[in-house]
Amino acid sequence: MKKKRKIILYLFVLAAAAGLFVIWILAGRENPGLGAEDLNTQGIVRVHFLDAGQGDSILIQSEGKNLLIDAGTNEDEELVVSYLKEQGVEYLDYVIATHPHIDHIGGMDAVLETFPVGIFFLPEEEYDTESYQDVEKALKQKEIRMRHPDFLENYEIGSARFVFITPNSRKQYEDPNDASLGIRLTNGAHSFLLCGDISKSIEAEILASGVRIRSDVLKLNHHGSSDANSWEFLKAVDPSFVVVTCAPRNEFGHPHEKVMKRVEKLGAGVFRTDRQGAIVFDSDGKRLKSSTAPEDEEKEK
Repeated sequence: MKKKRKIILYLFVLAAAAGLFVIWILAGRENPGLGAEDLNTQGIVRVHFLDAGQGDSILIQSEGKNLLIDAGTNEDEELVVSYLKEQGVEYLDYVIATHPHIDHIGGMDAVLETFPVGIFFLPEEEYDTESYQDVEKALKQKEIRMRHPDFLENYEIGSARFVFITPNSRKQYEDPNDASLGIRLTNGAHSFLLCGDISKSIEAEILASGVRIRSDVLKLNHHGSSDANSWEFLKAVDPSFVVVTCAPRNEFGHPHEKVMKRVEKLGAGVFRTDRQGAIVFDSDGKRLKSSTAPEDEEKEK
């Protein structure tokens, strides 16, 4: 009888272990745009927010892989190219042009002419400007692979992964800002949300989609403009830190005061390229470090 009980107990434990294994396998298949983070990631990821005046330019590096998001204005092209070279960039695995406004793609043709590129992502919406045409020309001359990413399309970059959370690939947008390609980058326990110049209406679309947007670092949408960065969106992201990319005393008044009051209410640390220059974050999946302290902490010293 005892032997029979031992056999039954053994079979029960074996079945339970098998069940846990199945749960673990299913969890590993969870959509990266909707699920939890991979807490086992140990690689180093470095995220650079360049000081490109009123333009945007973000470099992401991990394990020898490079991703560039935007390249500032035409006046910024030498600055962006020089910065990439200083960081040891010789090849760009991915480049994202969030949308065709000059403060995001102005320097992009110079980047494409300088560095070989793996995949170039851009929105489907075209734009009839000289800067956009310069980018198209460079892409054709260099025979660079282009892609209009789908919602939740995702890629690996070193130890990290990024997923496209905007735009909705089944819709067309009249405002180029709203067609911005937005990504959520994750590395272990850390995440960054980078969504170009989307407005409040697109923020509402993101919230309605149910995609995971909770992130440690948020680049404020549209340089901190009040036409974006709604309280509902900021609460859902719940960032520990926000980054504002803008020029000193810019004509648009970015970042707008009401947005910064919302950020203050959140209790998030603030970094600003107009006052602090380039901002760099390092993540090993467990610890997150920045090249300088948040602006409010610097004032307290």
